[in-house]
Formats: sequence, C-alpha cells, structure tokens
Amino acid sequence: MSFTRRLTFSFVAILVLSLGSVLIQVWGNDTRRRNVWLLQHVIRTQSELNDFSQRMYSSQRKILVVDALADSGSQSGITGQERKELLRGIDALVALERELNGNLQEYLEAGRYEPLEAALLLQHWRDFLQSNEGPRGEELQREYEALSSRISVNEWYLLTRSDEINVRLREVVSMTNKVALGVFLLALMTTFVLGYYMTRYTRRAIRQLQKGTSEWSRGNFDYSIADMGHDEFGQLANSFNDMASSLRQAMGRVREASRRADAANQAKSGFLANMSHELRTPMNAIIGYSEMLLEEIAEEEQLSVGDLKPDLEKIQLAGKHLLTLINDVLDISKIESGHMAVFWEDVAIETVLGDVEGTVAPLMAKNGNTLHCHFELQNARIRTDVTRLRQILLNLLSNAAKFTRSGDIYLTVSEQAEEDGDYLVAEVKDTGIGMSEDQLGRVFDAFVQADQSTTKQYGGSGLGLTISRKFAELMGGSITASSELGAGSSFRLTLPLGAGDGSLAALKKNASGDILVIDDDLAALDLSHRVLSREGYRVRTASSGAEGLAMAREHRPDLVVLDVMMPGLDGWQVLHSLRGDAVLASVPVLMLSMLNEHDLGLLLGASGYLVKPVASDELTAVVRDLLPATAVGNMLLIEEGDTLAQVIERLPGAEHWNTYHSGDLTRVAELLTELPWQLIVMGPHSDSGQVGRLVAHLRTEHWRTVPLLMAQSEEDIANLRGLLGAYLERSV
Repeated sequence: MSFTRRLTFSFVAILVLSLGSVLIQVWGNDTRRRNVWLLQHVIRTQSELNDFSQRMYSSQRKILVVDALADSGSQSGITGQERKELLRGIDALVALERELNGNLQEYLEAGRYEPLEAALLLQHWRDFLQSNEGPRGEELQREYEALSSRISVNEWYLLTRSDEINVRLREVVSMTNKVALGVFLLALMTTFVLGYYMTRYTRRAIRQLQKGTSEWSRGNFDYSIADMGHDEFGQLANSFNDMASSLRQAMGRVREASRRADAANQAKSGFLANMSHELRTPMNAIIGYSEMLLEEIAEEEQLSVGDLKPDLEKIQLAGKHLLTLINDVLDISKIESGHMAVFWEDVAIETVLGDVEGTVAPLMAKNGNTLHCHFELQNARIRTDVTRLRQILLNLLSNAAKFTRSGDIYLTVSEQAEEDGDYLVAEVKDTGIGMSEDQLGRVFDAFVQADQSTTKQYGGSGLGLTISRKFAELMGGSITASSELGAGSSFRLTLPLGAGDGSLAALKKNASGDILVIDDDLAALDLSHRVLSREGYRVRTASSGAEGLAMAREHRPDLVVLDVMMPGLDGWQVLHSLRGDAVLASVPVLMLSMLNEHDLGLLLGASGYLVKPVASDELTAVVRDLLPATAVGNMLLIEEGDTLAQVIERLPGAEHWNTYHSGDLTRVAELLTELPWQLIVMGPHSDSGQVGRLVAHLRTEHWRTVPLLMAQSEEDIANLRGLLGAYLERSV
C-alpha cells in the first residue's frame, strides 16, 4: 500500500469514528428530547384528568342538591342564572372529555386506557336541568360512580406511563453516555495506533534514505538502498539508486575523459614538437633563400631575373608549404569548433579528377612513384562540395606518395548503387610501408601519426587524414582504411551521390543588400569589394575606422565587414561605437583579422569572425548567412509545374530574392539542410502524403521562425498573389 493510501486510510478511519461519535450524540439528544416531550404531555394529561374529576365531582354535588330541592317541593329552587352556569359547566366538561379521550388515545397504548364515556351522564344532567326529565337519584349516582371508576383507572395508567417514560429516559441517557465514551476511547486509541505506525514507518524510510545519501556523499556510489516496496518512499529510493548509478557512470565517463584528455595532451605535445619542426623547415628555407638573395643583390647589382628565379621559386614553394601547414591547423580548429561549412554545387567530376591527377604528379615523381588512375563514372556531373572532395583526394594521394618509395599508387573512382542510394567511391592504394594493427587503429586520430619514428623519417603534421575523415563525415560519407605492414595501405572514400537535378532552378541569381567594408589594407579592401560585388551586393568601402563610422551613420548598411588591426580607431573601438548607436546597434558585423580572437569578437558583439586569409566562397557564404531577410533572402518554391513560379517572377520585390524552384520532395529535403531560408512557398503537388509530412516538419521548433505560405488550388494562388506580393515588396 502506498504512503498516500496509508495516510488516506488513517484519516478516513479517524473521521468515521469521529462521525460515529457525533451521530450517537445526535441520536441520544433526539431520543431524550422525544421522551421528555412525551413525559410532559403525559403529566399534563394526568393533571387535566384530575381537574376533570374534580369538576365532575363539583357538578355532581350541585345536581344532587337541585334534585333534593325538587323532591322536597321547596319553593326556593335554583335561579335561572344558576341553572345557566350549571349548563355552561356541563358544556365545558363535554369539551374537556373529548380532549382527554384524544390524549389518552395518543399517549397510552391500546388496551392500557379506558375511554371516559361521560357524555351520557352529562346529557342526563343537561336534560334534568332543562326539563326536569330523565333519570334521577340513584341512577345518576350509579352513572357517576362508574365514570369515577374509569377516571381512577386512567389516572393509574397515566402514572404507570410516566414511570415507564422516566425509566426509558434514564436508560437512553446512560446508554448514550456509554456509547459516546466508547467511541471516543476507540477513536483515541485508533488515532494513537495509526499515528505510531505512520511515524515509525516514515522514520524507518527516511533513515534508509539518509543512509544512502550519506554513503554517496562519502563517494561510495556502489551503495544501493534496499528495496522499500512500491510506495512513494520506494519510488524515491529507486530514483536515488538510479541517480547514484548515473553518477557512477558519469564519474566513470569523467575518469575516461580525463584519461583521454591526458592522452590528447600528450599527443598534442608531440604534435606541437613535430609541428614546430615542420614549420621551421619551410620558414628556414624562406629566411635562408631571402638572405641569400639579398646578399647576391648587394654583391652583384647586375643580376638578371633568370638568376633570381630558382631561389624565388624555392621561396614560393616553401611559402606554399607553410601556408598548407597553417591551413591544416585552421581546418582542424574549425572542425572541432563546429564552424566548418559545406558548399554544395554541381561539378563535372572528370574535370575535378583530372585536376587532382595533375596536381599530385610532382609528388609522385619526387619519390619515384607511378600513379595509376581508373575511373568508372556514369554521370558527367555530380552535386558535391568540390573543394572538400579535391582536398580529401589530394590528402590521400599525397599521404600515399609520402610513404611509398619507387612504388605504385592506384586511384580508382566509381559509382555504386546501394539500397539507400547511389554513392561515389574513391579508393587509394599504395605499395608503401603499410601499418600494423595498432597503428591502423590510431591513423585517423588528430595530431597522431603511426609513431614518432615515422614522423621523424617522413615528416608531416598528422592532421591530413583526420581532416579528410571529418570532411567526408560533413558531406554525409565516410573513409575507411586497411593495411598490412610492409605491403602497403588502402583508403576507401564513400560519399552519397547527388546528380544534377534538372527540376531545381534558381529563378533569380542576383543577391541584394548594402555592405560596408572597413579595412586599412587597400588590397584586402579591393578583394572584398570584388568578391561581394560579383555576388550582386552593393558594396561601399572605407579605409579607416573614423571614415567607416561616418559612412555607416550616413547610409546605415545591412552588414558591416570590419578589420581589427587599423591605425587610429581599431576594429574593437568601431564595433563598440556601432553597438552603442541606437540606429546601428542591430546591424550585423563580420570581423576579419589576422588575429584569431573569435571568442573575444563574439563576446564584444560581433555577429561573425573570420581569420585572414579568407577564401572568397567562405566569405560569401558567411555574408549570406548574416544578412537579414530585409536585405537579401532565399525563397524555396515547392511546386510541380511553373504556375506559381511565373506569378512570383512578376511580383514587385521578387528581384531581390534568390528563388529556388523544385517539385522533387527528396531534393527539397536536401535543400532545407544546404541553405538558410527566409521564406518557403508550398504550391500544388500530387503527393499529398509527403507534402503533409513536410509541412509537419516545417512546423517544428527549428523551422518555426521561417514563414510558410501555402497555395494548393487556383483560388489559393489568387489569394496568395496579394499576400506574397506585399511580403516581397516589404522586404526590399
């Protein structure tokens, strides 16, 4: 039984006993009241009967006197007035007799009273007084004596009845008091027993819970509270045990995480030592060849360009190597912080593979390796992130070339159909040094190579394979590895295949929005202006912080791209001024800097932060995400046919939107994850089931802020034309 039921039962038991005591008291009071009322009426009837007897006796005496005077022939008989008084007395006795007979019948049991039957005698008295007729003398006397006898019997009955009522009244009072006392004692005893039981039960349960919490507070998470049943305390104990189990598992995970963190710290320490060597190598080459060039120029002022070119090429090669190392570190940092984006586009896959083959040719020749390529492609174009795909293939091929000497490297790319879709499969095999099982298990860990001896002999940062696997996972695929020590390694890349979809068409390609770029580096300023203008944005530039603030207050741009390191007002001061301005406080600010102060920038109010150098596609992607819908937006039109597409093309304000049109709901699901959307329009579609599921998905928490307009019939399209036109025109 649960604790709540126990309390309820105790309360109900005490309440029932208390109610019983009250009911007994009410019953006793009612019984006493009725008996007292009956006793009062019996006594009153007894008094009235005694009064009737006396009045009959007085009237009898007067009648006898009148009769005696009549027999003696006396002339001094009763007067008329006296006769009237006697007659009124007789009438009163008649009424009193009638009342007494009713009372005797009501208050005495049948058979225990006698009707008075005085009417005949009283009638004889009335006849005698009125006409001196009827029975007289001894006959009237006999009738009177019979009446007196009946009165005496009834008086005895009334007296007996009074005694019976008194006895019963005493019995009721005694019984009521005894029962009330018994019920009170029973209620008191029940309350004591239930209170003792509940107190003892609660104390024992709390003691067990306290013991459990005490053990856990001392760190003994293996302790478990014994089974306490299925009531509230038992459920609480089970919850405490579950909490202790969760804490035990959490502590285990913390210890495991601590162990992994220690291992990661050791790996990063090794990585830093290795990276320091890797960075010094190209840096030493840059510095050494630069110094040599300066010395040669100083010694021989007439040096030709041809004489300088070999050393400059070496400097350029070392710089590219250094930039590659830095980019690897930045890539892994972005991946770990969750800021790495994927940019989907339709590409000619054979062209991409040809570029990769040409790029790795010098790497193959460096160690005397031969590259064998075999492509089995069914689609000329696929939808993928070409930059990430190219980087993955280059990492795998350069890794194979680095660990293979005078061997063969095979690149096989094909398309394979699986149950869940089509996939692009690229496999890179080599005949190099291979790896052991232990080394193979750690090959994709960040900052880790097969072992330290491999790092010293072959170089490298230990990030290439980690970045490649992360890129593959971001694109929905995977990379697996197999190897045999001394016989070579094989890496297999699998990516979901998205062929170019002819049903997807961008109705408008030009973006819109005012962007203000503030940077003291004129080259960076010009580059940002070109990249953003090519995307369709209206770009203004300022070469100092003060000039940028003035232009921002004059034109109120939709986005500010701001450098940090500038003379005079630096980027932090400009950002502070923008955030303190009531008009400009809501304008998004994208920080660009050589300093990696991402967290500081966001803390001070920046909307985004990029570290220079920034690729053009990355800059445009971040700008596209930061610009509000009032400046530029992506509209997704889901419709079979082009009825709504033609309507939208003619609406005012539509030219400021990127409108994507597709009737393939599978492709729509992919699009939803690829781009930020500011408006979704659902037109007529034959698959109502999938449309319903898609609409339900778009009404979840993640999509609740994106407006969804629907038009399934001609009437809906006509009504939507005005609503959509007002929305697009307002967004300009």
